[in-house]
Amino acid sequence: MRKSSSVAKQEYKVVIRPSRIQGKGLFAAQKIPEGEWVMRYTGQKVSRREGARRERYYNSIGYSLLFDLEDCYLDGLIGGNGSIYINHSLSPNLEARVRRGGVWFHSLRAIGKGEELTFDYGFDPVKPKPR
Repeated sequence: MRKSSSVAKQEYKVVIRPSRIQGKGLFAAQKIPEGEWVMRYTGQKVSRREGARRERYYNSIGYSLLFDLEDCYLDGLIGGNGSIYINHSLSPNLEARVRRGGVWFHSLRAIGKGEELTFDYGFDPVKPKPR
């Protein structure tokens, strides 16, 4: 693997299996050192307008696989890879970075074989309105 100064040529091996966090999760099938590009988030690139439309729909069903890339959206529901199974955590071992027009997951610390891969989705919880 290359160091974090460039994007990895080959992604790390991962496996999808049941998660204690939510439904299915993505787990490291090998040790992953700190500071590595782990895998790319793939999906269909759509316009800002179409992305906003999909975001409204996904929010209505409580499920979204959209990444906002500023000039477009990346929809992992269509053409996505195993990275769509990376669950949310407030103590993540990955971070999502926009790089070269796409989204890559980068390891924040060493990740052990069998450990679930997580990142902070950046949820902005909506506080209930007072009655």
